[in-house]
Amino acid sequence: MREFARRAWMVALIITLIGGSILLLWFAFKVVLLFLAAVLLAIFLRTLSNWVSRHTRLSAAWSLTAVIVAFLGTFALAGWLLTTPVSQEVDQLSQELPRALARIQGQLEHYRWGQELLRRAREPSGLFSQAGTILSRAGSIFSITFEGVIDLLVILFCGFYLATEPQLYLEGFLKLLPSDKRPRARAILNRIGTDLQHWLLGQIISMTIIGVLTWLGLYLLGIPLSKVLGLLAGVLDFVPVAGPWVAGILSCLLALLKSPMHAVYVACLFLSLHFFEGEVLIPQVQKHSTRLPPVLTIFAMVLFATLFGFLGLLLATPLLILVLVSIRAMYMENVLGDKG
Repeated sequence: MREFARRAWMVALIITLIGGSILLLWFAFKVVLLFLAAVLLAIFLRTLSNWVSRHTRLSAAWSLTAVIVAFLGTFALAGWLLTTPVSQEVDQLSQELPRALARIQGQLEHYRWGQELLRRAREPSGLFSQAGTILSRAGSIFSITFEGVIDLLVILFCGFYLATEPQLYLEGFLKLLPSDKRPRARAILNRIGTDLQHWLLGQIISMTIIGVLTWLGLYLLGIPLSKVLGLLAGVLDFVPVAGPWVAGILSCLLALLKSPMHAVYVACLFLSLHFFEGEVLIPQVQKHSTRLPPVLTIFAMVLFATLFGFLGLLLATPLLILVLVSIRAMYMENVLGDKG
């Protein structure tokens, strides 16, 4: 009975700890997501500093210092150069979108099926009411809030500290595990870090190329606000699958202000860019990273966006990489013995 009671208390303690950890993660999910964003920033900085150290005679510490200074300088310079023009174009974008929607309504009014579609869309739960809510909240994305500044500072400073001494935090985490499990855990964490590194660098390259090509294409087609739409397409490309389609729909709405044929041209442009990114760009720039099935990526974005909001949607892909690598290493290889 004494042994049974001891085991029962041990099981209850383990269940309590697991349940408490899950509740803590649930209520403090924002802290976890901010930490993941800081880890991504640290991986990016360490990758650049290692490249600088290999191609120069600078030590690792001085290379990282140079990279951080260059990163902050570029960030400040881009903000100073783009804040006023981009904010003006964003204001213009918020004014042009209602005009484009009004023009679509006017064209649909000429058809019976269009009138029925508009009637359903004007209902309280219809498309127009939902679109108005989305557009009213969209402006907050471009506004600077005190909470957003605090989150950005947390990501920056934590990313800098993690990039400076990554082994300190890695070894501190491994000390929490049994000594015989530490080598395997270290290998899994290194694999996760490598996959996140390859994905992040590939994503930055892809975002830059898509943003520049979108700006050039819209500029050549004579679409207004091509600069802000190109920037928006590049930023939204960080969210795979959904991001490019959002930028394409907004661009098509603005193209309708010129003519329906311009909207067709813009749709063809984004379809071509989507095909180029999916079939040529992504396989080349991310050929060394974890291959993410599109269906899993979409469901991961829906799941994390439902659970954690916009920040969960933004970090859905790195979270999916972390989950897939962990399942492959800890379950498929360790439990099932599948080394393939």
